[in-house]
This record gives sequence, structure tokens and C-alpha cells, in this order.
Amino acid sequence: MALYCVISPGGSPGATTTALGLALTWPGKVLLAECDPAGRCVLPGFMANRLRESAGPGLLGLAMAADTGANTPVPLEEYVVPIMDDGRVELLHGLRDPRHGSLLKPVWHRLAAAAVARDGDVIADLGRVGGSDTPTELLRAARAVVMVLKPTLRQVDAARPRLEALKELLGDRVSVGLCLIADGSYGPAEVEWVLGVPVLRELPYAPSEARVLSDGARPRVTFRTSLLMQSLRGLGRRVRSTAAERMDTVPALEGAAL
Repeated sequence: MALYCVISPGGSPGATTTALGLALTWPGKVLLAECDPAGRCVLPGFMANRLRESAGPGLLGLAMAADTGANTPVPLEEYVVPIMDDGRVELLHGLRDPRHGSLLKPVWHRLAAAAVARDGDVIADLGRVGGSDTPTELLRAARAVVMVLKPTLRQVDAARPRLEALKELLGDRVSVGLCLIADGSYGPAEVEWVLGVPVLRELPYAPSEARVLSDGARPRVTFRTSLLMQSLRGLGRRVRSTAAERMDTVPALEGAAL
């Protein structure tokens, strides 16, 4: 169906936690794909005490299997595991050892094709972008890209060149927006003005709830109805609606350019 990418300017702003929260609050079938070349977080974090079956080799196994047939679709479904008992939310866990990152480069474009063709949406956590190991093939195939950052001078400064590079890579074809973690000195309007990119949602700074997603901490009874989870649900709605609006306007813009 559709591929959505979550990225970071660096400095641990909470991109993986946000991607996982989006997946858990997504309205339909969804796959969370850990595509950060720097390594995985969900399996030893949120899933540490929740895994009901073997996690298998994940993304690395998929990359190794893809080598056997360069012109065939990658067997994506063979390498995913359920996050929710009902099978609605699944996980393709990422690399344990970042030294294996070079093995992923030949498979990115085929994984992008499999994600778009999948029965259900895919949320890909790409981690920090801007380096030579950034999976640009996934960004090009995405319907929307969300950069997660804290509204601090350091992260806004790091975000600017990465957003400029994204604009050069994607043009107007892909919706790009920001998700702010409310733990900094600046407000959404200030960040939006400086970076020239819309703020889709500001998530509350909620360490206890965030630790459930990042480290697998035991959730409180009110976790599912917490402000953080409600905000993540709202972020998902905004991401999907913004992407749909872009799809409606871009063909008209391209036609006018011709």
C-alpha cells in the first residue's frame, strides 16, 4: 500500500520511539521496518519481554536472501514477526551489528518495492539521515517523510542541511513534515519558520510513557489513553492526510510544468 519514513537529524530525539508509537496506533495493518544502518532498538527494547516466537534474522536475513535472486521480489513476509497478538502490527527488526550495514545497500531498492506492494502500510525507521549510508531508495519510494527532533538549537541546526538535502532528493513529490518532542527552548511556530517545513505534531515530553516504547518498561493502566499515545494517533492522522493532499496536488503541478 504505502511507505512512510521516519528520520532523525541525530542526537537521539526519539525517532524510533515515535515510529513504534505510530505503528501501535495505526488504524490498519502495518509493518514497522527498522532500516537504520546504525542498528536496531525495538527487539531489545519494547519487544524484550513480549516476543512470543523466534525473531529470526530480520533485515540482515532478508538482505542475505536477496542475494540469491537479483531479479525476483524479496521474500519480505518470511522475515517479519508480530508485535501485536492480533497480527495487525508486525516488525522487521534491524541490524544488531552496524558493521553489517554495507550488506544492505544492494537491497534497499528491492525492499522499497516490496514495501509499496505490500498488503498494508509500512513505517520505516531510517534513523539519522544525511550520510553515505542513508537508504535514499526508501525515501524516494515514500508517500511521506517525518523528521523527529527536539526544538533545541543543536537539533534545529543539524536538521537544516538534512532537510535541504531531502528537498533536492525528493522535490515536491513526497510530503515532508516535522514532529517535535516538547523538550526544548523553541515553539512549533519558531521551528517551522526557521526550517521552512510544517510541524505536523508536537508530542509531549513524557519519559515514563516513552520508556514503555523505548525500553519495554511495564506500562501503567492508563498507558493506551495517555496524552503521548493520543498525540501519536493524531500524528498518524496528520501524516496520512498531508500525504493524501500532496498526491492530489502534485500531478496538477507536474502537468502545469509541462
